[in-house]
Amino acid sequence: MAPTALRTIAATAVALALGAAAADAAPRRVVALTPFTANTAARIGLTPIAIGQTLGGQDRFAPELRGVPRLALSHPSGPNIEQLAARRPQLVLSAPVWRKGHGAMRRLKMPVLESEPRTVAQVATQTRRIGRALGRSAAANRRAAFIDRRVAAITRGIRRRPTVLLVLGVGRTSYAMLANSWGGDVVRRAGGRLLTQGLRAGDGYARISDEAVVARNPDIIIAVPHGESKDYARQAAYLRTKAGWRTTRAARNGRVYVATGNSLLQPYDDVYLTIRDVRRLFLKNL
Repeated sequence: MAPTALRTIAATAVALALGAAAADAAPRRVVALTPFTANTAARIGLTPIAIGQTLGGQDRFAPELRGVPRLALSHPSGPNIEQLAARRPQLVLSAPVWRKGHGAMRRLKMPVLESEPRTVAQVATQTRRIGRALGRSAAANRRAAFIDRRVAAITRGIRRRPTVLLVLGVGRTSYAMLANSWGGDVVRRAGGRLLTQGLRAGDGYARISDEAVVARNPDIIIAVPHGESKDYARQAAYLRTKAGWRTTRAARNGRVYVATGNSLLQPYDDVYLTIRDVRRLFLKNL
């Protein structure tokens, strides 16, 4: 056999051996605290041993997650540390919102990986990152490429770009969701023009008065209630008919919408479906 062929065979054998070693070293007992990390792990072939119970809203989880035990989460630390430790995770997939609890996890020898896209473009990037951590890069690369293709398809051919205020309702207080928030980027990718000029907030949420909403006079208001599930119906009704917004173009034209799920508050791996829903249900440009 020619030396070149022998070298090729040897290189291939080494690569396969390294890949097998990496797979053997990859964590198998994984807890995922967010819908994004739980769905991503499941879709690339690893079902978590437990997932976080999302606060409020209705979530769409991958079919593989049906029946997976859920851990209650509470601000600011996330799951009960003893209940989490009892699961003996080799890796905890988490997000910055639960960062205060990560120190205790690490002290108990539970490795933590934070993964939370802040933009639509970061969904594929973070999918690949989780894939590397789980030893499933090939599956993650395929999933990331699929996500990018679907996002490109659902954002193609947008002709109508209405002005939008995306408002987070916390009790009776309103916050404009800016372009640097998850929901703001989703609405922008769906074709909405955010009327948030001059508002600044590092976390993407700036308090806004009813007077400021009226002054900006958006074509569309998308209100997102935030709180306990039991309060959603009352909060949604309040936002849908809020007296302070009655003189806006959106209210006069019947275009004040309430989004009661979590998909504009936190990232999902199937973000292309969120963009589709925003276009179809709210912006009416699909």
